[in-house]
Amino acid sequence: MKWTISKTFRFEAGHRVWKQNLTHGRGAEFTRSVEVPQNKCINLHGHSYVLEVTVGSDTLSEQDMVMDFYHVKNALKSLIDTIDHSFIIDEQDPMFGELKEVAEKFGALKIFPVKFCPTAEALAKFFYDFLEDKLKEKGLLGEVKVVKVVIWETATSKAEYSLS
Repeated sequence: MKWTISKTFRFEAGHRVWKQNLTHGRGAEFTRSVEVPQNKCINLHGHSYVLEVTVGSDTLSEQDMVMDFYHVKNALKSLIDTIDHSFIIDEQDPMFGELKEVAEKFGALKIFPVKFCPTAEALAKFFYDFLEDKLKEKGLLGEVKVVKVVIWETATSKAEYSLS
């Protein structure tokens, strides 16, 4: 892409990485010689997420832009508003049914169900796919492309998704 622009969003949400097992999987070799680590992210917890989306184009519009930042914001606004202050939970999570029941019973828990374990990596792809679908829906996908999506869970931990 000759030109790229990025737009940043902030939202608050909870999640649970129900598949976390620090004693197994890629990278577990780094911790086998130390005390068995605690699987903290398997617990219900939340983050102040920072989401950065980058779109690009090899040409500029008649207004000399890739796309106005206002339009990028509006492409994601409904999703950001829906996910903000929600609990993101995989429909396959063993706790899903009970948490959904509590949410329906008390109305004090806003559930955002997804079909994947809501890791930072999976959420980055989720937002990438959502924005790409929005561009496609409006007939812009050939002119504008989603370059990458970066999602920060904390000030020191982020995940990125791109096709390159």
